[in-house]
Amino acid sequence: MDTTRRIQLITQRSVARGMLTRIQNFIEVSDQKINEIQVRFNKLSDIFNRYDVAQCELELLDDTDHTGDRELFENQYYQVEAKFN
Repeated sequence: MDTTRRIQLITQRSVARGMLTRIQNFIEVSDQKINEIQVRFNKLSDIFNRYDVAQCELELLDDTDHTGDRELFENQYYQVEAKFN
């Protein structure tokens, strides 16, 4: 895998992880408005898809093992989704 593409993919998944963390921080703060909660909940699947696209390409084309990063992201994602529900 070319180094530039690898850096782009790692950056893309980092951006998705940051988006998820901001949503997690929002949901953990009290007194949210129901409309804001719904809008952010609707964004969750998009965040997962953005991460997954970058992560899958890394796993397929890079010799480095990236499964640990996927596990951390998925655990955080499912915790956030469970809090919404």
